Amino acid sequence: MSGRLRGCGVGALPALLLLLLGPPATPGITCPTPTSVKHADIWVKSYNLNSRERYVCNSGFKRKAGTSSLTECVFNKTVNIAHWTTPNLKCISAYQYNPRAVTAAISTSVAVLCGVCVVCLLVRYVRYIRSRQAYQIPSVEMESMEVVPMTGGTDARGEGTENESHDPEGSRGRRGQQKPQ
Repeated sequence: MSGRLRGCGVGALPALLLLLLGPPATPGITCPTPTSVKHADIWVKSYNLNSRERYVCNSGFKRKAGTSSLTECVFNKTVNIAHWTTPNLKCISAYQYNPRAVTAAISTSVAVLCGVCVVCLLVRYVRYIRSRQAYQIPSVEMESMEVVPMTGGTDARGEGTENESHDPEGSRGRRGQQKPQ
C-alpha cells in the first residue's frame, strides 16, 4: 500500500482543511464593542472576525433556561460591516420570589410576635396581682371591750381602775361584781 489514501485525491485535502478551519479571516476587519446585556458582563479576548465570546451573569443572577450566553463576531457582506451576533441571554434573579414562602414567613412572624405579647401581658398581670396582695393591710379583728379607761384613775363611781386596764372584766367579775377571793 502506498502513502496515499484510497478514494481521496490530493485535491480534496485543501477543501477538507477549509471545512475544518472555517472561512479565512479578513485581515484588518474587527468587531466593535459587543452590545450590553442587562445584569451581565462580557470579557472580550479577541475582536477579530469569527471570534466567539460568552456573557457572564452578574452576582445574584443566573442564566434563564433556554437562553444562550454566546456571541460571535461576524461579517455582514450586504452592508460590509463586522458585528457581534445578538445574544438572546436573559439573566434572572437567583433568588426567585415565592409568594407562599413569603406568606408563611410573615404568618409565622406575626404568630410569634402575638405569642410574645400575650406572655408579656400575662407576666405583667401576675406581677400586678402579687403587688396588690403584698400591700393589703391585714384585717385585724378587734376584741369587744367594755369601755375601760386607758389611763389610771377613778371611774365614775370613784373606784380605782389602774389594774383594770389589762383585765377587761376587772377584779370585780362581770359588770361590776367582785370576784371571790
